[in-house]
Amino acid sequence: MFFLGIFGANSKVVPAGQVSAAACPACGETASLSVCRRYSYVHFFFIPLVKYDSVYLATCPRCASVFELDPALGRRLAHGGEITVPPGGLRLLRNNVLPRCPACGAPQQKDSLYCNRCGAKL
Repeated sequence: MFFLGIFGANSKVVPAGQVSAAACPACGETASLSVCRRYSYVHFFFIPLVKYDSVYLATCPRCASVFELDPALGRRLAHGGEITVPPGGLRLLRNNVLPRCPACGAPQQKDSLYCNRCGAKL
């Protein structure tokens, strides 16, 4: 938050809706992705004047990975419309899926060279 006299700047996150039955590109599970809108604004005595830098973020409820949604799709969703996300419509911002061992399927740390359970090379 930035405040100078009676003017200032801040950012805010508000819910925009949900995308139902979308496949998460990170974990592959089909789930309802929750979408929020993050934007920055300039205020005068804490009354918002100008909004800028708007980004729509989608979160997978299964793996908690975060994606950026196309702004046109996000605006349509925020105004109450139903949307279908095309295959390349989500850009990965944060992948929270842990890698798994190909031999036993156990979750591993990202920098591991060998499986902690079975010892197989990753």
